[in-house]
Amino acid sequence: MLRLNLLPKTNGRFFSSALYLTGDKAREQFAVLVPYLDFKHKLGDFERLKRNVRLRRYQQLDCDNLIRQWELYREVEKRKKEIEQCRIELQKRIQQTSCKEEQKQLKSRAILARDDLKMLKEQSYKVADAFIANSFLSIPNDLHQRTPEDECQCIYEKPVPARIERAATNVERLQEQLEQFGQTCLYMTGDAAWMDLRLPMHCCETFRQNNCILFCNPDFVRSFLVEAAMVSKESLFLVREDDEPEDKVNLLHLCGGGSLLSFLGYFTKLSVFPSALPLRLVASGKRYHFQQTQSNEVHVFGACKTSQEAEQMFDDMVQIYKRFYDQLPIGYRLVQVAAPNLRPIESMRVDVEVFDGRNERYVKVAELGYYTDFLSKRIAFIYHEGKVQHFPHVIAGTAMSSVELIKLFLGNGVTLADLPMINTFAEQK
Repeated sequence: MLRLNLLPKTNGRFFSSALYLTGDKAREQFAVLVPYLDFKHKLGDFERLKRNVRLRRYQQLDCDNLIRQWELYREVEKRKKEIEQCRIELQKRIQQTSCKEEQKQLKSRAILARDDLKMLKEQSYKVADAFIANSFLSIPNDLHQRTPEDECQCIYEKPVPARIERAATNVERLQEQLEQFGQTCLYMTGDAAWMDLRLPMHCCETFRQNNCILFCNPDFVRSFLVEAAMVSKESLFLVREDDEPEDKVNLLHLCGGGSLLSFLGYFTKLSVFPSALPLRLVASGKRYHFQQTQSNEVHVFGACKTSQEAEQMFDDMVQIYKRFYDQLPIGYRLVQVAAPNLRPIESMRVDVEVFDGRNERYVKVAELGYYTDFLSKRIAFIYHEGKVQHFPHVIAGTAMSSVELIKLFLGNGVTLADLPMINTFAEQK
């Protein structure tokens, strides 16, 4: 039986990584995934890494400490290889010699080398855990050349329609059709309820007409995928399972089928044929946020073989976003997000911001991110060309979030009658 735990402090019990387990922890915990650790790319140019961290204003990573841990980790690994090589050479000499006295001496040295290696391996677990789990896997994605360094940039804007109703009427309609019960419960009636049903359906159909495949995702995700996507576990509901060990690290979380996390389970440790790429998927489902109202959302996911193909798919997806939002009687803009506002896993992102005429501000309702091959390496999503292993480049994003969009519609005088593209049950005259 599953139990939803609403207490945020329960998520604070995570002291170990579920994404990367050292050998000592793997004896008690099942290692579902071994992420690809690209030391050469990530640590090959420290100046590039420091610039990335500085532009992002990323406080979770201390580059100087990372360098020290990297040097210690390499030294320990080098010493382990030297001892192992010494053991192999001693074994060969034992087999080759016919002198009993020399065999005895060589066996004594081999036993000492074995014990030294065993002791060093036990000590190396702490070094690997501190370096890989707590530092290396915290390194953010590389910044794309399109990402602004300081300020967000508007790349497209649709003007606000001229027709605006009186503010008092809008507020009254909003209060009538959206009734809030605390932070996590919202009750919809009338046009709001119909919009909540039909907007995701119409959005999915827009993407389906543009060569995207409809997908159905699970509502739950394990901790190792939450870590792989660099999402805070405190932002998700924790689901407690019966007979769950107290020291279990790979727990169950409620995310909803309209999120990036819900896609990841399908592609983790997956090897696809090159002919299967590119992938263009769209899924509609709930999105559960800790201490926020759940929402019906539409999420898109794409995968390509190369960065050039992925950038082209990213631009194509942005055009589909525009086709969907251009149909709506609202003003909106597309914003190229600056480096300080990116999530660690993102290389580039474009946000859709709708104009709220009542409050004279823009409100974010959708986004599209480019993850390069960074995410694929963390979940071991691969394809092969000959005997060479490659990692697909991934794009993904929320195409629409119903609650925020409906609040903006009703608050600015947009009713179901103003949305003929989704009002499919209107009476035929």
